[in-house]
Amino acid sequence: MSEIRLVTRADDAGMHPVANRAVRDSVTHGIVRNLSLMAPAPAIRSAFDLLGDLGNVVDFGLHVTLTAEWQTLRWRALLDEGGETFVRPDGTMHFTVGQLAEAKPDLDEMMREVAAQYDLLTNLGFRLSYLDEHMLVGEIPGLAERLGAFAREQDLVCNRELLANGNFAPLPGWAGPAEHPGTELADHLAQTPPGTYLLVGHPATKDEELRNIRHDGQAPGEEALSRNRQRRMFMDIEIVDYCENVEIDLLRYSAVQA
Repeated sequence: MSEIRLVTRADDAGMHPVANRAVRDSVTHGIVRNLSLMAPAPAIRSAFDLLGDLGNVVDFGLHVTLTAEWQTLRWRALLDEGGETFVRPDGTMHFTVGQLAEAKPDLDEMMREVAAQYDLLTNLGFRLSYLDEHMLVGEIPGLAERLGAFAREQDLVCNRELLANGNFAPLPGWAGPAEHPGTELADHLAQTPPGTYLLVGHPATKDEELRNIRHDGQAPGEEALSRNRQRRMFMDIEIVDYCENVEIDLLRYSAVQA
């Protein structure tokens, strides 16, 4: 029996229908036990129809989303009050956390947006268990403390605080999948010392409709290839069989809270 406990998390559910389908497959045919939901993203309202029945095998999380990194896929805040300091002049979110920080956003405004994201997800029917951050937006000065307090108010496990408290650590030495994702991850786990680790991926497939979603400077299809490898990292038969055969303990956030 393995002495490795693995918190497996699929991020960016709600970003796109392709991502939603890949996230589901990463659970039903793979090793994912936690799903992080992007409330402002365009496919979030259809996500509950596709993913809502997975609550008996995964924890759902509020993926606090205050940036929108894609050149070809943009989203706005849920707040519709006008003049928010955390969005761009065109009303869409900033591309990077650095750009957001340079705008000197108002913490109270951002927390009202976080509350609106929480409300949307719960109103859709998701029962949330944890809170984490898209693009580590908690690096904005003062925001991490506010997010931690919000998580406690809503009885959510806070990913940042679990990391800070040593409840788990990022999977050591793992640089992400390449050409043989399932085999690569299984081989890496076989060399990993005992402990409790966090493994995060962003599953999608190489569908044509995802081909043009890219960061500044990326070629068409590059991000789709990367995300398809992250999907396979979670569900290739090699990693599924390895986790079963050596009895890797696949954990939900609710099983590791302090």
